[in-house]
Amino acid sequence: MLCTLVITDNVDARGVARYPVGILPVMDPETGETLVDELGRRSYTTSIAFGPSIGRNIALAYLPWAYCQEGRKLSVRYFGETYPVEVVGIGYKPLYDPENAKPRS
Repeated sequence: MLCTLVITDNVDARGVARYPVGILPVMDPETGETLVDELGRRSYTTSIAFGPSIGRNIALAYLPWAYCQEGRKLSVRYFGETYPVEVVGIGYKPLYDPENAKPRS
Protein backbone atom coordinates (compact mmCIF):
# COMPACT_ATOMS: atom_id res chain seq x y z
CA MET A 1 0.00 0.00 0.00
CA LEU A 2 1.31 3.47 -0.83
CA CYS A 3 1.74 5.49 2.39
CA THR A 4 2.99 8.96 3.30
CA LEU A 5 5.87 9.15 5.75
CA VAL A 6 7.60 12.07 7.44
CA ILE A 7 11.18 11.97 8.65
CA THR A 8 10.96 12.82 12.35
CA ASP A 9 14.68 13.49 12.87
CA ASN A 10 16.90 14.32 9.89
CA VAL A 11 20.12 15.06 11.83
CA ASP A 12 23.00 12.63 11.17
CA ALA A 13 25.55 11.30 13.68
CA ARG A 14 27.78 14.36 13.17
CA GLY A 15 24.94 16.78 13.92
CA VAL A 16 24.36 17.85 10.32
CA ALA A 17 20.78 18.14 9.04
CA ARG A 18 20.27 15.90 6.00
CA TYR A 19 17.59 16.14 3.35
CA PRO A 20 17.46 12.67 1.76
CA VAL A 21 16.45 12.13 -1.85
CA GLY A 22 16.03 9.04 -3.98
CA ILE A 23 14.88 5.53 -3.29
CA LEU A 24 15.53 4.40 0.30
CA PRO A 25 14.76 1.09 2.00
CA VAL A 26 12.07 1.25 4.70
CA MET A 27 13.00 -0.80 7.77
CA ASP A 28 11.55 -2.05 11.02
CA PRO A 29 13.41 -0.09 13.73
CA GLU A 30 13.34 -3.05 16.14
CA THR A 31 14.99 -5.56 13.80
CA GLY A 32 16.81 -3.26 11.37
CA GLU A 33 15.50 -5.39 8.50
CA THR A 34 13.89 -4.02 5.35
CA LEU A 35 10.14 -4.64 5.33
CA VAL A 36 9.02 -7.43 3.00
CA ASP A 37 5.40 -8.22 2.12
CA GLU A 38 3.83 -11.68 1.77
CA LEU A 39 4.80 -11.77 -1.94
CA GLY A 40 8.47 -11.07 -1.19
CA ARG A 41 8.45 -7.43 -2.33
CA ARG A 42 10.78 -5.10 -0.39
CA SER A 43 9.53 -1.74 0.92
CA TYR A 44 11.15 1.42 -0.39
CA THR A 45 10.47 5.12 -0.78
CA THR A 46 9.32 6.20 -4.22
CA SER A 47 10.04 9.89 -3.71
CA ILE A 48 11.21 12.28 -1.00
CA ALA A 49 11.08 16.06 -0.80
CA PHE A 50 11.24 18.74 1.86
CA GLY A 51 7.78 20.13 2.60
CA PRO A 52 8.28 23.78 3.56
CA SER A 53 4.62 24.21 4.55
CA ILE A 54 4.93 21.54 7.25
CA GLY A 55 8.68 21.95 7.84
CA ARG A 56 9.55 18.28 7.38
CA ASN A 57 10.89 15.83 4.83
CA ILE A 58 7.97 13.95 3.25
CA ALA A 59 8.32 10.54 1.60
CA LEU A 60 5.97 8.23 -0.26
CA ALA A 61 6.64 4.54 0.32
CA TYR A 62 5.14 1.17 -0.42
CA LEU A 63 4.52 -0.74 2.83
CA PRO A 64 3.15 -4.20 3.62
CA TRP A 65 -0.44 -4.15 4.93
CA ALA A 66 0.75 -5.16 8.42
CA TYR A 67 2.69 -1.86 8.73
CA CYS A 68 -0.02 0.47 7.37
CA GLN A 69 -1.12 2.26 10.53
CA GLU A 70 -0.99 6.00 11.05
CA GLY A 71 1.50 6.81 13.78
CA ARG A 72 3.59 3.69 13.09
CA LYS A 73 7.31 4.32 13.71
CA LEU A 74 9.70 2.96 11.07
CA SER A 75 13.12 3.97 9.75
CA VAL A 76 14.91 4.57 6.45
CA ARG A 77 18.57 4.19 5.54
CA TYR A 78 20.40 6.97 3.70
CA PHE A 79 24.15 6.86 2.97
CA GLY A 80 24.76 4.33 5.74
CA GLU A 81 22.79 6.18 8.42
CA THR A 82 19.36 5.36 9.78
CA TYR A 83 16.69 8.03 10.18
CA PRO A 84 13.37 7.60 12.01
CA VAL A 85 10.14 8.06 10.06
CA GLU A 86 6.46 8.00 10.97
CA VAL A 87 3.50 6.88 8.87
CA VAL A 88 1.19 9.91 8.62
CA GLY A 89 -1.10 8.88 5.77
CA ILE A 90 -2.38 5.73 4.12
CA GLY A 91 -3.42 6.11 0.51
CA TYR A 92 -4.31 9.71 -0.34
CA LYS A 93 -4.14 12.11 2.62
CA PRO A 94 -2.90 15.69 2.32
CA LEU A 95 -0.63 16.87 5.14
CA TYR A 96 -1.13 20.58 4.55
CA ASP A 97 -4.68 21.94 4.59
CA PRO A 98 -6.47 18.56 4.73
CA GLU A 99 -9.90 20.26 4.68
CA ASN A 100 -8.94 22.21 1.52
CA ALA A 101 -9.89 25.48 3.24
CA LYS A 102 -7.06 27.60 1.79
CA PRO A 103 -8.44 27.91 -1.80
CA ARG A 104 -11.85 28.87 -0.41
CA SER A 105 -10.57 31.67 1.82
